[in-house]
Formats: sequence, C-alpha cells, structure tokens
Amino acid sequence: MNSIIITGYLLWGSWQDIRKRKISRNYLLFGGIGGIVAGIFSLLKGNWLFSEWLAAFLPGIIILVIARITKEKIGSGDGWLLVVLANYMNLQELCMLLQTAIILVALFALLLICGRRVSKDYPLPFLPFLWIAYMILWRLGYV
Repeated sequence: MNSIIITGYLLWGSWQDIRKRKISRNYLLFGGIGGIVAGIFSLLKGNWLFSEWLAAFLPGIIILVIARITKEKIGSGDGWLLVVLANYMNLQELCMLLQTAIILVALFALLLICGRRVSKDYPLPFLPFLWIAYMILWRLGYV
C-alpha cells in the first residue's frame, strides 16, 4: 500500500516541480502529516525500531545542509521531500532511491549539455527523477 501512496505523491510533486520549478509547502505539509501518521503506525506495529526511523531522516537532513551551503543550488524542497519520505521508507531504501535519482539526473544533464541544448548552469527539477527512480526500484522489488 505504501508503494501506491508514494508513487502518487511523487507523481503529484513531479508535476509541480516541472511546472513551477518549486515544491509547495502545502505539498510537503500534506505528505509530512500523512508520513508522520504512517511512521507512528509502523512503529506501533513493530515494523520499525525507533532508531531505524530516525536514521531514515539522514539523507534528507544531508540534502538540507547541502542546499544551505550551496545557497539553494540544490533546492531545500528536495531535502524536505526526503525527510517526508523517511516516514515511509527505511534508510537503505532512501539511499538507493537517492543514488538512482542522482544517476538518472546526471545522465539526462549530460545528454542535454552534450547536445548543446542547455548550459551547465541550467536548473533541472529533481523530483521527476526521484519519481522515475522510485518506479524503477519498485519494479525491481527494492522498495
């Protein structure tokens, strides 16, 4: 069930990120509230240990720190999205998701730059690549 929720949530956010180059606070708030409820249920049912739940927040926190250091070259919305997803996924799944999305966006950026369609400073929305990465990992059975 979580996979369907995450797929729909990432698809909705991807649409926003492509259209506005921004992730809305309402989107993050909606996902965060649902995620906290899902995380608490997983803890109460014994699916997760509290330490595992906390550890899953690390990728999002790291992206938030990088966003701050780079003055939003990487958007803080992406970091907050990973924080939200930490309520649905464990640390290993989030790391696989993040690395797969980074590889996909890097390949896409390389194609655009080599094709001389954009400069190296062209901002790409990251959330659609997270959605594609999630779909790949779900299909392969990793999430």
